[in-house]
Amino acid sequence: MRSAPEGPSSVQRLLAALYYCAASMTVQFTNKALFTSYGFHFPLTVALLQMLVIAPVCYLVARPKLELALIKSTLPLAAVNVLNVVCGLIGTGGLNVPMFIALRRFTLMCTIILERVMMKKQHDRGTLGSVAVMIIGAMIAAASDLSFSLLGYAAVLGNDFLTALYLVMVKNTPATSGLTTTGLLFYNALLSLPLLAVALAISPEPQGIRIYPAKGNHGFQAVLVMSCALGLTINHSTFVCTRVNDPLLTSVAGNLKNVIMTIVGAFAFGDFKYHLVNAIGLGISMCGAIWYATKTALKATKKTAKDLLVTRDPSKQPLIGRDRSAALSRGGPPSTQSRNVKPAQQVQLQAQPHQQQQQQQQDVTPTHRKSDSL
Repeated sequence: MRSAPEGPSSVQRLLAALYYCAASMTVQFTNKALFTSYGFHFPLTVALLQMLVIAPVCYLVARPKLELALIKSTLPLAAVNVLNVVCGLIGTGGLNVPMFIALRRFTLMCTIILERVMMKKQHDRGTLGSVAVMIIGAMIAAASDLSFSLLGYAAVLGNDFLTALYLVMVKNTPATSGLTTTGLLFYNALLSLPLLAVALAISPEPQGIRIYPAKGNHGFQAVLVMSCALGLTINHSTFVCTRVNDPLLTSVAGNLKNVIMTIVGAFAFGDFKYHLVNAIGLGISMCGAIWYATKTALKATKKTAKDLLVTRDPSKQPLIGRDRSAALSRGGPPSTQSRNVKPAQQVQLQAQPHQQQQQQQQDVTPTHRKSDSL
């Protein structure tokens, strides 16, 4: 019997989460510098440039086949990605880092709701409790922010919902299961290009770029190139982390990353004023994230240990659990020799004694008939 394919190990899950956190922090700080330090408030242009980098690089790496069925199945994913990227860029430029981070934590709540609706997934009380703690902490941290930007708030909240929807869709797009992560990213970027091009053409951004004063600044040019190149990293890390881990764990990894970003961002850009309520809220939110991460790690460890006990060898019988009870009810554990014998061979072995007995009877019967004739 062929064993089922093994899932990703705990080390692979951890590395995927760390990769996602590092990529997300780097690209968000770069975008923040681009929008805040250099005043380049053109999110559609940045998103289009990022996709222009992602599409050819991913094609050269993966060489995926262009199929109409895959284009149709990934088009909704690309549309969500375009809206998600644009909302994220607008929110990054419109709010300070701590406020942006506080509102981004509502992605967790959106993820749970969408998993319940789209995946019919039930979450236990520990998961709901830890997420509730994170949300409460985020709301406490946001309560001390006296500034208000309607566009910034709307963009970030839209970014929360679209991020959760994007994560769930990446995890549950059946037609793309045969694609590699890079191949799926290529389709995503390729289909995003015409959508972004149309949006950019009807927006006032082209006129604003013409009169942008810092176009010749080498520092601005370097940051813009970094932002475009890092767009590939954040998209790739999101795909990897979502495929290796579940969508909620990816969101929690992003939440832990946001704690670090809040601390660094408070000193890096000078637009954050310390407040005790902010510190308390961030501490509560961090406790909720640690609670969920610890709970998930313990659950994965118990599952791995049980799997090792249940089936140490796919060809052998389970040692514990319902599978062992079912096996015993079918006649008890097989012998060591029969475990390695195929079913057809077992039937042949069981028939051999009966065949030998019939052969002995056939050898005796002709002898008796010969004596009677004499």
